[in-house]
Amino acid sequence: MGECLYFPDRPAEVDSRAGEGASLAALRGRIDGYLSWLRKEAAGLTGLRGLLLGGGYGRGEGGVWWPAGEAAPELYNDMEFYLFAAGVAPGVVDKWIHEGEARLGIEMEFKVMAPEAFAGARPSMFYYDLLKGHVRVAGSAEWVAGLPGQLSEAAQIPVEEGSRLLVNRGMSLFRCLRWSAGEGEGEGVFCDRIAAKLRMALGDAVLCLNGRYTVSCRERNARLSEVRRTPPDWPVIREGHAEGVVFKFRPSASGRSAADWQGPLRELQAIWLRTFLWLEGERLGTTFADARAYTAYSGRLFPEEAAWKNVLRQVRDLRRPVRLPFSGGEHPRARVWRAMAFLMAGDAAGAQAQLGVRLEGAALEEACRAAWKHYP
Repeated sequence: MGECLYFPDRPAEVDSRAGEGASLAALRGRIDGYLSWLRKEAAGLTGLRGLLLGGGYGRGEGGVWWPAGEAAPELYNDMEFYLFAAGVAPGVVDKWIHEGEARLGIEMEFKVMAPEAFAGARPSMFYYDLLKGHVRVAGSAEWVAGLPGQLSEAAQIPVEEGSRLLVNRGMSLFRCLRWSAGEGEGEGVFCDRIAAKLRMALGDAVLCLNGRYTVSCRERNARLSEVRRTPPDWPVIREGHAEGVVFKFRPSASGRSAADWQGPLRELQAIWLRTFLWLEGERLGTTFADARAYTAYSGRLFPEEAAWKNVLRQVRDLRRPVRLPFSGGEHPRARVWRAMAFLMAGDAAGAQAQLGVRLEGAALEEACRAAWKHYP
């Protein structure tokens, strides 16, 4: 397709290999082949406005896995697509996913969105990343160019997006922690990936608060030296962000056992909590010593959200089999974020109270994840 490299030729952060150029060209050819097939498939959709490849490969920062020995490189990250169409027949996306996974050997994600989804959208890190870095697989270039300009302006990203990013990345940490303690399913390679993403997120969240977030992870790493408002553990966060960038371009397996992972994961858990509470304190103009202090905050966590709309959201949720306790004029999302802080602090009772459940362990964490999906 020629619109994007998908991944760097020779990442400056990692050592190159003999014959790397030809191997990467072959890998790009496979992606091009699938996208060409996908473009033809999408051409017949009624009401198609755009089909965009987002994520790391859409921004030209996808990961490439190099097996040991002389084996050819493989794609590493999921491939994320965003389909904007008025109507999509059942089974169409399933066919695209099956074909993509068979051709490329990685998981495919397709999010179907109404073409008017952008019309009333607020600026966010998600919209910014998508509009600043994507491959247009199909649809109208004019439609993409005509999307609201403020959504692709970094200066418009709200400071709360940094905290939202940490909640997003932190959800996966629980699975790693349970596996490291001998509970549940998991594997070291999964923890390698989650830890790298979380290390980058910690630095990216601070950049967001300082108004210095940008689409390129390399540029974000360089900007970490420029920020003035920094949280506890800042030297560790900066070092971890650099390690995360290396992993993003050339992922590798640390080979740690479950027991060996416990220490690094617990450290990340503690840094997550301190950074999250610092971010929220800076955003709201106060300080939070711990998760209990965060819950005791008398103001609204999301004052920009109209109180009457928050009440309507909760009335609507009365029809759901599982719903959060009533929050008055506060956005229900506040309970999810507070529950997340309690979980990271190891306070199950606090999380239960926020979520309105009497669950324990993995079930409690899953309840928090389900609530977060409903109120991201």
